This record gives sequence, C-alpha cells and structure tokens, in this order.
Amino acid sequence: MTHAAGWFSFRRLRIALLLGLFAFVAATHYWEQHVVRSWQQPLTIELHPVNGDASAAVGGYIGALTPAQFQEIADFVQTQASRYGIKAPAPQLLLRPEMKDLPPTPPGNKPNALEVILWSLKLRYWVYQHGSSWLPGFGVIRLFVVYHVGQPGVALDHSLGLREGLIGVVHAYARPVQDSQNNVVITHELLHTLGATDKYGAGGLPLFPEGYGDGERVPRHPQDFAEIMAGRVAVSETRAEIPADLAACVIGYKTAHEINW
Repeated sequence: MTHAAGWFSFRRLRIALLLGLFAFVAATHYWEQHVVRSWQQPLTIELHPVNGDASAAVGGYIGALTPAQFQEIADFVQTQASRYGIKAPAPQLLLRPEMKDLPPTPPGNKPNALEVILWSLKLRYWVYQHGSSWLPGFGVIRLFVVYHVGQPGVALDHSLGLREGLIGVVHAYARPVQDSQNNVVITHELLHTLGATDKYGAGGLPLFPEGYGDGERVPRHPQDFAEIMAGRVAVSETRAEIPADLAACVIGYKTAHEINW
C-alpha cells in the first residue's frame, strides 16, 4: 500500500508539473501575442544567420551581411501599416552573429498533430539553448535565416514561421543577387509569427481575392503587386511570378485583419 501510494503521489506530481508547464507556455504565448499585436511598441526582430552548408562560401557571405541589407523589411512593415491607419513605431532589426548549429528538422509530409507539437517544442528548446540569456526574451521575434549556396533547379527546404514562440526558420540563398527576394521570404515568415496565414492554393497560385495585390482590379489580370502571404504576382488564372523585391508586394485586407491591423 505504501509503495502504491507513493507511485500515485509521484504520478500526480508529474501530471501537476506538466499541467503547470503547459499553463505557463499558454500564458506566455497569450501575453506575447497581446504585446506584439497591439502595435503600441516597436517590433523587436532578431535575425540569426545560420551557415546551412557549413561551408566557407556561405560563411563569407554571412560575414559580409549588414543590417542595412534588411532595412527594407522594417520599411515595408511600417509603410503597409500606414495604409491601414496604424501609426506603428518602426520595427527594430538586430543582426546577430553567424550560427553553425542547424535548427531541428521539421516532420515530413503530412505529419500528425503529435509530431508537429513535439517538433515545435524541440525548436523552441533549441532557440532557448541558443539564447544569450537563461531567461527567454519575451516579445522578441527570432528569425533564423539558414543560408545555402543552392543548386540550379533545386528548391530550398520550406521556410516556416510559428506564432507560438514568435519563431521563424527561413531558408535563403547566400548570393547577393538574391538579397531582395530573400527579404520577401523573411517578411512572409515574419508575418506568420504575427498570425498571418498563407494566401496561396494548389501549385502555389494566389487565392482570389485574398491572395491578390488588388482583388478589385478590372481586368483582374495581370496584377501589379503580390500579396505578401501569397508570395506571387498573379499574371493570369494559371500563372504567377515571384516578386523581385518587397516594393512589388503589399499586405492585403485579410492579412491586415489577421495581424490585428
């Protein structure tokens, strides 16, 4: 009886600790989202370049990066906010030193809910391990930009942004000619962390009307701008092109609503 009672007590303690942990994570997530989506304080965005190839070529590219190369991201967010009457302070972009440790690999195609949750927890713990303090930086958006030399005709791994934990993992090309397009992808994942959803469907084609830069345009095609969460300019019903830079992108009405504009 004593052994059984002790076992049940330990089991209750473990359950209580797990429930406490989940409650803490949920409360933290709610607080973070409330703060960053209030748009009363400037967004703090940490950019962590990661040497995805563990190569000298990528290391050289990362070593030459400057905050100015990412400034258009902050400018885009502030300009688009003003379109919706939001007087948001300019986001603060912080470029961190090169990292060589890769983030956990996400689950494969069609993962189940448990696999996604476990991977999300692994990623958040990985982020915590690579923080500069033992306390997590609440309200800070951390985007890990994994750079690759890349191969012609071979797509990079899928990028992602998590609202839970304000974390993004972006796969990008370590080539100066790709800098502007990299910033489009970084901004797309940044907005995911703020609650925005994808606006494209089968084959990557923008959804109408929410995935169009101007859903009221007549004639509908070709569009002049890409909705940032669609990631492509709708040229026709069956063809869309990747925007060259953020100047060719807008934040549409549905995305604006999702990020609390």
